[in-house]
Amino acid sequence: MNIEKNSGYVLFINLILITLIGLFIPLLIQQQKLNYRILNNRITAAQNKEAVESALQYQLYFLRKDNLLLNEELNFSQKRKVKIEGKEDDNFIYLTAELDSEISYKAEMKLKKDSLKIVNKIIYRSE
Repeated sequence: MNIEKNSGYVLFINLILITLIGLFIPLLIQQQKLNYRILNNRITAAQNKEAVESALQYQLYFLRKDNLLLNEELNFSQKRKVKIEGKEDDNFIYLTAELDSEISYKAEMKLKKDSLKIVNKIIYRSE
């Protein structure tokens, strides 16, 4: 462009810049909304995992203290209700904790019956 003969080039460049900014601002807003949702889901998933793990520890505490196998439902909040269950066979005791929500988790623990030593502990997310 020849600056001396074209007097509208500044307006044309500003129009292009405003158009590009107008195209990218909605994309940035959409990206921020998606990041917020992802972060919120991760926080919820971490809280659900901790709720299930603490329910297992709760069961283990009562098993070691009072030699009780619990079959009940724990209410951590209105959103988090964890169902715990304990079973046994000849050699092992099986403790389970299950959270039924949008992002549900299940935890299982296998203990030796004679020593109450943890053989296996699994926490997994079920879809």
